[in-house]
Amino acid sequence: MPAEILERKILEQHSAVREAVGFLDLNDRGKIEMTGPDRITFLHAMISNDVAELAELDGRYGTFLTDRGKMVSDFFYYKLPETVLIDVVHDLLPVMKESLEKYIVMDEVELEDISARTEHFSLQGPKSSDLVEKLFGKAIPGQPYEVREVDWEGDPVWLIAKPDLAESGCEMIFPGAIADGFKKAILEEGAALGVAEISGEAHNILRLEAAIPWFGRDMDENRYPMEARLKTAISLTKGCSLGQEVVSKATHVGGVSNLLMGLKLDGTDVPAKDAGILGNDGTRIGAITSAVFSPRFECPIALGYLKSKFALTGEFCQVEGAPGETSRAEIVEKFV
Repeated sequence: MPAEILERKILEQHSAVREAVGFLDLNDRGKIEMTGPDRITFLHAMISNDVAELAELDGRYGTFLTDRGKMVSDFFYYKLPETVLIDVVHDLLPVMKESLEKYIVMDEVELEDISARTEHFSLQGPKSSDLVEKLFGKAIPGQPYEVREVDWEGDPVWLIAKPDLAESGCEMIFPGAIADGFKKAILEEGAALGVAEISGEAHNILRLEAAIPWFGRDMDENRYPMEARLKTAISLTKGCSLGQEVVSKATHVGGVSNLLMGLKLDGTDVPAKDAGILGNDGTRIGAITSAVFSPRFECPIALGYLKSKFALTGEFCQVEGAPGETSRAEIVEKFV
């Protein structure tokens, strides 16, 4: 792999998540706390995924849609004792909170932005479980999005099973007042395990290798969740909710015009955002949303929307690069 493609520190951070444990400070995420006796029924009627059947101390991935089925935000939500905690990108929190509040009429439910008093860390990698045992004397919960309350020096920490960048991983949400001391303990306890702080650049590479789309880069308010293939964020059996009719019709009847797919490119050139994706006859069939050089696959990889009839796993296309140049790319759902 050409050395100039990625800095050594990025490669070291990438290796830590693949072989040891990576530490991420998820300070770009905000929190909404929902309280009140109607919080479950209200949220269930608002979002694309099921809330009513969710067990306590469990969570899911969901989307909040307009009545026309377009995305307002994607987020994670957790059913905690007496509350539902919504974990959403900071930039999307105001519009999501304001949009939800517009629908509160007779419901006994309150929404509070608690971002200022909470912090959010993540551990990703095969030795994450070892570090969690050292910190808390307890294991990461067994199922994805399962939540466990643990204690760090007398302060409560919500420990969430979240292996998104590696086969083992977790996230921790806790009082912001302990953030500095808690981070120091993580790095000190994790030193013998090879812990490394993960930068935004390395995080972006790792999430693309895991084919995780990010709102604002790979999807926005003009997209339907089905276009971004957010199947785990949608329940087709939960009953009525905002945008549910559009989602149902797209799923069972007409489909969508575009699909977000992965691309594995030949060569070493990383395509720019909005670079054209071309069919074998040179016709434009889509565009790139995100792209990086992947240390894992030793080639450029990308996410991009393709016209649905061309979004065929195992087929090949061309991606525009420098003026007059293209790179051959394989169309995939996941990078393996």
